[in-house]
Amino acid sequence: MPHLSIVIPAYNEVGRLPKTLARMVPFLRMQSFSFEIVVVDDGSRDGTVERITALQKEVPELRLISDGVNRGRGAAVKKGIFEAHGDIVLETDSDGSVADEAIPRFVARFDAEAELDAIFGSRMMKDSHIVVWQPLVRTMLGYGFLYLARVMFWMWRTTDFTLGFKMYRRTAALDIFTHQFDPFYVAEAEKVFVANVRRHTTIELPVTWTDDPDSRVKPVRDTIRALWGMFQILGRYFAGSYR
Repeated sequence: MPHLSIVIPAYNEVGRLPKTLARMVPFLRMQSFSFEIVVVDDGSRDGTVERITALQKEVPELRLISDGVNRGRGAAVKKGIFEAHGDIVLETDSDGSVADEAIPRFVARFDAEAELDAIFGSRMMKDSHIVVWQPLVRTMLGYGFLYLARVMFWMWRTTDFTLGFKMYRRTAALDIFTHQFDPFYVAEAEKVFVANVRRHTTIELPVTWTDDPDSRVKPVRDTIRALWGMFQILGRYFAGSYR
């Protein structure tokens, strides 16, 4: 059994994911822990499945989960979490926007602190570093979402709800994702909220992050989805879905 499972959702990522894996796999092989990479295809139509299938011959640590159906990033991550075999599970993105150095640093923190359930990567902490910023509109929307989430979810100390770089102890991951429902990008905020409601021990740690200009985020569409998704989270909370 691997010590670490890395879950990567993929939707039409033939141009980005192979580059991320080419950088990540040699780095991980230099670490002291065993690992697997679980790519969850979310109904790609651009040859992603074929490319990852071919890469499996060179990367035995690589697994592919695909049923050809597009359900959304949140749903793909959730599926990968339940399929992962590691004692510790990381979710991250196909574009590799978070520097790989965070991976062994987060693993070491888990190994040192047995009571720790989850670590959430943050771009907003004092020691975080943003190499390339998002365009101004996306940056402003991101800050707006952050402050609104702090108010709506009563979590003023959380610095970054939306970053798709989160690591969990497997037992905690199974509990958190059992109670996580949003299939899209609000899923990232929902996981933080669920972990808090269900009283898991969590911390944030800084990361180095680089914006990818080929982002799949659509400001108008995803702002509407985010607002609707946040109200749905509150609705589920008051309905007792997280308890």
